Amino acid sequence: MNNQKKILAIVYFFTLSITLFLAALLLWEYRYFKREAQDLAQVKDAYYQHVEMLKRSLNASMSEDGEEEPETEKKKIIDDGDYVTVDFTEDASDEELSSPFEIISREEDDRLKAIKSNIAKLTVPPVVKRKRIPKKVFYKSLHQKTRYAPQRDFVFSWPIDLQNFWLSSLFGPRRRPNGHVEFHHAIDMAACKGTPVKAAAAGKILLAQNMSGYGNCIMIENNHRYKTRYAHLHRIMVRPGQIVKEGEVIGSVGDTGLVRKSGRDASHLHFEVHQNGHRVNPLIFLFG
Repeated sequence: MNNQKKILAIVYFFTLSITLFLAALLLWEYRYFKREAQDLAQVKDAYYQHVEMLKRSLNASMSEDGEEEPETEKKKIIDDGDYVTVDFTEDASDEELSSPFEIISREEDDRLKAIKSNIAKLTVPPVVKRKRIPKKVFYKSLHQKTRYAPQRDFVFSWPIDLQNFWLSSLFGPRRRPNGHVEFHHAIDMAACKGTPVKAAAAGKILLAQNMSGYGNCIMIENNHRYKTRYAHLHRIMVRPGQIVKEGEVIGSVGDTGLVRKSGRDASHLHFEVHQNGHRVNPLIFLFG
């Protein structure tokens, strides 16, 4: 009788232990997936924000080529000594979403237009964004724009599949964490480490090595006018002198070299387009 009680006690204790373990495991999984869902929601919000940034950058680039600037954005420049103050006035209008390039699905674009239209009906006053840019940087950027005007006579394909990245930094002036303002001569595509990087156009590998600042870097000569640079790679899968085709995998995304880390992972692709020896905005050439 005593043996039966001992056996029952052992079975009860064993069952209770398994139940507690499973409960703890389920609780841990619930918290894990809840945290992942929150991160996914933040990534989705960031995605929509960068889609807007991409469209505005495209409109600005097209304006530089001689087209009229969109009426939805007006700029006021004030020279106040060592700094130049630039006011950006944006009207609450759904015209900002109009673009000849389709970055997201048609259903998502229609939903964004409906939300923008509802906001416009509320007659929200224009939002004024003010930037104080050091005069040297401001006029240097203007000089760079007027000194060489890129001509769009070539089309590149995206070096990373569209669904596998988001634009973390655009071409133009940007401020570092220490407050120093510099001109970013490329676009950065944030993606998971190991994401395949493809040749944006066919060409000859000029350089495939580790470089100071750029980390693991590849330079391709696409023709006598164009070169493309792919930096901060995790792996390099080509060698100098090799001929590659458009869309051929040449490496993978990484965080080598000098990178700016704002989260858990700083992996991204630094992509440059050189036209006649000048570094130009890659977004001008990335849409067919």
